[in-house]
Amino acid sequence: MRFIPVEKIQPGMVIVKNIYDENGRKLLGRNKKMTAPLIDRIRYLGYPGIYIYDRYSEHEEFAEIINEEERIRMLHTLKEGNLEQIFFLSNKIVDDLLEMEEIHLDFNTLRHYHSSTYDHSLNVAIAAVTCGIGLELGNSQLRELALAALFHDIGKECIPLEILDKAGPLTPEEREIINCHPEFGYEMLKERIEFSSTVRVSILQHHENEDGSGYPRGLAHEDIYIYARIIHVADVFDALLSKRAYKEEFSALETIEYLMANCDHMFNYRVVATFLNYVTVYPVGITVTLSTGAKAHVIKNRNEFPLRPVVMTEDDTIIDLALDHNYLNVTIVGK
Repeated sequence: MRFIPVEKIQPGMVIVKNIYDENGRKLLGRNKKMTAPLIDRIRYLGYPGIYIYDRYSEHEEFAEIINEEERIRMLHTLKEGNLEQIFFLSNKIVDDLLEMEEIHLDFNTLRHYHSSTYDHSLNVAIAAVTCGIGLELGNSQLRELALAALFHDIGKECIPLEILDKAGPLTPEEREIINCHPEFGYEMLKERIEFSSTVRVSILQHHENEDGSGYPRGLAHEDIYIYARIIHVADVFDALLSKRAYKEEFSALETIEYLMANCDHMFNYRVVATFLNYVTVYPVGITVTLSTGAKAHVIKNRNEFPLRPVVMTEDDTIIDLALDHNYLNVTIVGK
């Protein structure tokens, strides 16, 4: 298969995955051909692109964390606000991730047509639990982490939309209001016995920085609970990858560089290092250029070598960039 950015989709291309609208209605089933009206609809919805079949498909290894239909069901659960169902959802995220042989946080699937707080919260929960697994947190800890991540931005419900969605720079007064959302969230949940103290504290602390420069309390290092440290990284990761009214999205490489550059300032180094083991820089299905000038197609990723995937060249040669000694000096330099 091949990932095609939305601006390059052509009629007649055959899609790999079902496509749904914002209400969960199926627009087009897998194995169907694209048409001009469907392409216009996909662009309108804000899809970053689609996967299509090509001659590389039979060689590829690709496993979604959640498919599109399941994602929409999860988003509806969050929107409905049924606490029992949200608890079930948080447990399901943990169970599904633990069952996967390898987890790859693919920025093409994380960049989504949904732009709501719910979609962001779901992405943050998936990314946070993935990092928690890498940090070898226990099962009960992972379930608490998932719940804290799903609710990390609940305090934004107390902030006016004209501030949340403002396209231009915030005034100092508006920034001060935004910075209160961790406290608002903590206050909303502090009397709810269904939420453990560690979940509530993690929501309160998820914008604290390692060097004490964060908010709302200016905590540093070991004073910041581990769940909050993980959610902080996952939160910024997804926010940078997403297009907002006030900014354009970052590329995967730009996002990784930002996280690395801010270790020990904003983020805990061990958390970032663990998290980045799971980030897919070059997703299965994209075409890249090797340092030799040859074009190649990514067919497999592995957590231990995020920058060195397995590729297939245009003459059908399969190259494992991590292990093939003939290509030790080959680097991926771009799409």
